[in-house]
Amino acid sequence: MMTEKRIDIKVFVMPVGACSYEKGWQYAVDLISKKLKDRFGDIFTMKLIEVFSPESFEYKEILDAIQREAIRVPVVTLNGRVIQSGGKLSERSIKRGIEEVRLLAVAE
Repeated sequence: MMTEKRIDIKVFVMPVGACSYEKGWQYAVDLISKKLKDRFGDIFTMKLIEVFSPESFEYKEILDAIQREAIRVPVVTLNGRVIQSGGKLSERSIKRGIEEVRLLAVAE
């Protein structure tokens, strides 16, 4: 039986001041993650990273691209590849990215 490759999703956002959880980025990420886990199961991890937080400095290419305005927040990466830049956080683009990875895994 083939085990599915884990999918690593990161969502990079600008730091936000204190606001209610329901209006914040973490809520949006948690909501989308739950919907996608209901659909695909536990084949991915999805993490929110605030730009300029200590953790964000591990992703130099992303920070550099944001500072050069080559990409805009929110930035969504899937296995290190940018799949969304700017606009609203898109469940559809993340779902499409997961489906593409699963199709590639089947083809291998």
